Amino acid sequence: MIKTLRTISILILLVLISSEGFPQRRMVAEWEPAFGTLIRWPLGIPGDLVVELARHDTVYVLVENSAQQSQASYTFSSYGVNLNHCRFIIANTWSHWTRDWGPHYVFNENGQAGIADPMFEGYPWVPGCNAKTASYSIREPRGYEEDDAVNITLAEELGLPLISFTAYLTGGNIMTDGQGRAFSTRQMLDESAQFCNEVCFMNIAEELLGIQQYFITENPEVYGIQHIDCYAKFLDEERILVKDLPQGHPEYECVRQLAEYLSGQNSCYGRPYEIHRIYCPVITGDEVPAYTNSFILNKKVLVPLFGIPQDEQALQTYRDLMPGYEVIGFTGSWYYYDALHCRTMGIFDPQMLVMRHKQPQMTAAGFPANMILKVDDRSETGLVPESLNIYWREQGNIQWNVLPLQPMTGPDSLYAQLPAFADGKVIQYYFTAADLSGRAEKLPRTAPGGYYSVEYSDLFVPVSNKENVTRLSVFPMPFNKCITVRFTPLVNGEVNARLYDVTGRLVSEIRKQGIASEVTEFNFFTGNLDSGFYLLGVYSGDAAVSVKILKDE
Repeated sequence: MIKTLRTISILILLVLISSEGFPQRRMVAEWEPAFGTLIRWPLGIPGDLVVELARHDTVYVLVENSAQQSQASYTFSSYGVNLNHCRFIIANTWSHWTRDWGPHYVFNENGQAGIADPMFEGYPWVPGCNAKTASYSIREPRGYEEDDAVNITLAEELGLPLISFTAYLTGGNIMTDGQGRAFSTRQMLDESAQFCNEVCFMNIAEELLGIQQYFITENPEVYGIQHIDCYAKFLDEERILVKDLPQGHPEYECVRQLAEYLSGQNSCYGRPYEIHRIYCPVITGDEVPAYTNSFILNKKVLVPLFGIPQDEQALQTYRDLMPGYEVIGFTGSWYYYDALHCRTMGIFDPQMLVMRHKQPQMTAAGFPANMILKVDDRSETGLVPESLNIYWREQGNIQWNVLPLQPMTGPDSLYAQLPAFADGKVIQYYFTAADLSGRAEKLPRTAPGGYYSVEYSDLFVPVSNKENVTRLSVFPMPFNKCITVRFTPLVNGEVNARLYDVTGRLVSEIRKQGIASEVTEFNFFTGNLDSGFYLLGVYSGDAAVSVKILKDE
């Protein structure tokens, strides 16, 4: 795994942060702006779900002929579906699992959207959960060649280029963050091995999908299709929801190991994933509800329900973890290995307006905090300047303050400077943007119901790196004409010490080669600096520590 500097970036380092940019080629994440949902007739989902899918968005309905379209229209009308939000597409299908054989949206190096078209031949059932995994696909000949051909029709219907992916990429067994990271179980590699070995698979995933870090988990299911969406779900770029089983369940230990593995990986922002659990009790035998098999559609989370008392607890888990989203439950013909997510697939906006923000967990008390936003205007019509804002408030307040975002030198980058606050103060905030195509977005997308938070602290250091404080000494404190910094790195390599003033300006920097477990000393001569507070940051390998220091008159 490629290690990223594990630090809560000092957000006043504008140039360093803004240089990251958007991935050049990337596979779209489920929570990004979508036109609607792909389903198939005859239905595999309940009527009230179709009603909800068509309430604010478009339902793309695959039918085989005009007779089926008439049947679907009549039935939808009886359900109360908004037919003005239904778009019928003629295509032969064998199954209703649009997630597994439907379109994966990918933006290429030029920002053009396309549809990845992998192979699809159904579902091999294989052993897992520490059992020997079959090295071949156990499939029954059916009519999946019809499903496999659907993306060709969709690409033509939607006016998007088709990206041929010469391996399996079963939709229920991949989850991506939209920023170059993805997860699948080992079954994805095993079933593709007859066409493309692991090295080949990883290469084409990076080349065609932009997946730079592809995490492969062990198969968690005792015996089955091993799809990751029945065990885990991305909630956003840094948080993953994982099934929580009762002790004594045959898969309890395997799912615990899955959660542990996920928590040990780093997100696109260089921090360990934040793992949350959702309790899935036994329904009958060893079968449990697939609550992770939910579907995020714009500002809604649609959750499968199983007619048990714990359904409400599952809905509340989603409400707690995804504030601002409308969380809605649906009963249906769901199984422990096949539920709502499996039978729906997002149809995304190829000209979407996308925003990204690396949320700081902490910032220096007594200093302004520069918040960085990256905006990708896929319509390329240009951004509306007056729409580019950050809204903020102190925790406990109701009213929001607003500040305009300013351009930066980095690609697609804007920033705004929040005021300085005292130690312990928590600020809540969100961003807004619009482009000249009429698209408008907030970040988080559910703001102001959902928002980011940052704490101001006298000891500005990442939570995961508090042990670094014991390896840092700074004297004298307060300082005047000079200051000595001593840091003991854990690894050999460059140690970098930087000094910033309250405006975020770098006033001094010293780089040295450090030796593991030996003190590296830096001497800053500061006689020419004004009195007041400064921010000192020391970096070594994947460790970082930042502290606020004071210069006397």
